[in-house]
Amino acid sequence: MLRIHNTLSREKEPFKPLQEGRVTMYCCGPTVYDTPHLGNYRSFVTSDNVRRYLEYLGYEVKQVMNITDIDDKTIRRSGEEGQPLAEYTLRYEKAFMDGLGKLNVLPAERYPRATENVDSMIENVEALERKGFAYESGGSVYFNVARFPDYGNLSGVDISSVRPGARVNVDEYDKENPRDFALMKKSTKSEVERGIYFDSKWGKVRPGWHIECSTLATKYLGPTIDIHTGGVDLIFPHHENEIAQAESRTGESFVRYWIHGEHLMVDGEKMSKSIGNIVNLEDVLKEYSADVIRYMFASTHYRRTLDFTRETAENARNNYERLMNAYSDLLFAERTSVESPDRGEDAFIDEIEEAERRFRESMDDDFNGPAALGVFHEIAKSLNRYLLEYRNREVLQRFKGLFDDFAFVLGLSFPKPLELTPEQAEMIRSREELRRSQRWQEADEIRSDLRAQGLILEDTDWGTKWRRA
Repeated sequence: MLRIHNTLSREKEPFKPLQEGRVTMYCCGPTVYDTPHLGNYRSFVTSDNVRRYLEYLGYEVKQVMNITDIDDKTIRRSGEEGQPLAEYTLRYEKAFMDGLGKLNVLPAERYPRATENVDSMIENVEALERKGFAYESGGSVYFNVARFPDYGNLSGVDISSVRPGARVNVDEYDKENPRDFALMKKSTKSEVERGIYFDSKWGKVRPGWHIECSTLATKYLGPTIDIHTGGVDLIFPHHENEIAQAESRTGESFVRYWIHGEHLMVDGEKMSKSIGNIVNLEDVLKEYSADVIRYMFASTHYRRTLDFTRETAENARNNYERLMNAYSDLLFAERTSVESPDRGEDAFIDEIEEAERRFRESMDDDFNGPAALGVFHEIAKSLNRYLLEYRNREVLQRFKGLFDDFAFVLGLSFPKPLELTPEQAEMIRSREELRRSQRWQEADEIRSDLRAQGLILEDTDWGTKWRRA
């Protein structure tokens, strides 16, 4: 049975969705004010692995990821560049979505933009005000933290020392300083001149960051959702505030399982513009494939800090290539397979079944990627041993099914079989005839010609293999 470490309870809990066979999942999406860095993507890949494993288990997953295109940062940065807010944020939204595609992240069912749902946010804030959880001051509307007795349960923040009426009007603030936070902010003169405002009963306002996610989650997934994911940096104040807003509005439990991923470090230090160690996805992709990046992410449990170094990246590349080469050998074996089962193959069938059991056992333990990768490598070694003696088509198909399932869950992809041109296929056939005739020099010339075309040949007892250079 799948067990998930729930940030709210601080324990691993058996997973049981509200509706049998169906999971609702909300993922805190990007604030589109800058180029997303590698640490941002680690969080989204974690969410993707959660979803993939749930689908592997047979669940139908309805996933929503928001796009924060209006908040303090987006307004400030677009103003600095002299661009309309929508034009500015769309540029970084496209960059973010492009990165998700390159990392083989499954598309969510919806990517609602905050700016397109402000009417719903205003309705929520009006309801909170009617129920006594919100109040207006100076044209802005604030959430009254003292009115919500469960505030701090997720993060462990103590609000006993909060001074009544103490407010904070910025989206992010120190975790040691809980305050009444802004639900709707009075639009400044500059914001009004730029058209960044929405008409309301309180005047011209725009939403605070926290009301955006709680509104979008409940609007598209219902008052109670099964899983909410995000980075540990969002636990307080953002997710704590989401809970307060949503549960005060609906009177129901907001999220059943909170999943938070740890930070990505760079050479032992937290990424920071002040020290100049921000690592962007595009820069990493110049040297490492998306599969290597995903392998690296999976090789450290999502609840542990991952240190991005040259060594960790190279280790990921080498280990991924071992799996890729095993898969390539498997595809070659399929082309030369036979239908002549041997009693000696029973042991390998047992290993396949055991590997499937242990892979599930690993992922059932709070999505333990490192353990799952360990099982993946063990079955690759088993395949290599099998190919030394056997080529039974049915057994090979079972190996392939296991490889494909494991790769799907971890978001890895392996190269498709390299299709030869008719001319290349004829050259390989001619070379094999030359080798049988011991005309080695002519055979080597064909090998060299194919190498110049980007093909590397390897002679085996089962025939000639080829792969990209």
